Amino acid sequence: MMYKKVLVPYDKSDPSRRALAQALDLVACAPDAEVTVLSVVDWRDFNAETFKIASRMSGAVGSVADSAAFADVGLEAAREESERVMEDIAGIPGCADALGDGGRVSIAVVNGSPHDAITAYADEGGYDCIVMGHRGMGAMRGVLGSVCYSTLHKTSCPVLVVK
Repeated sequence: MMYKKVLVPYDKSDPSRRALAQALDLVACAPDAEVTVLSVVDWRDFNAETFKIASRMSGAVGSVADSAAFADVGLEAAREESERVMEDIAGIPGCADALGDGGRVSIAVVNGSPHDAITAYADEGGYDCIVMGHRGMGAMRGVLGSVCYSTLHKTSCPVLVVK
């Protein structure tokens, strides 16, 4: 089976680096295949109603312009995270050549809980496969890691777990 669209959740850990290298090997024979490196961050949601209400009550925020400023802060933070990921993955074999305009590797940054964000991104983006590293952090779920365990159970597409 040839995969055309592969998602690699990436947290800058050694298992996620190995997963990215494996994903690149997986699509090596498919010249039109693409790999998306997904960084999930858990920033505060400045658009949440509780934040807006508390901000207005404190007098810190009161206008729509302030909300736009918060959106700009989020976009800047996403751009900076994307640059950090790009620098980090540039050293992975086969990745440096695949980055950039017209390359087969792209970077996406989303805000949220990794458990939910990975699955939602894969489902909404129509990915053929998720390739992710495992984490060993105790108990039964620790054999795979809680994010990996949750992704396996929530997604409808195949998941390749890399040790």
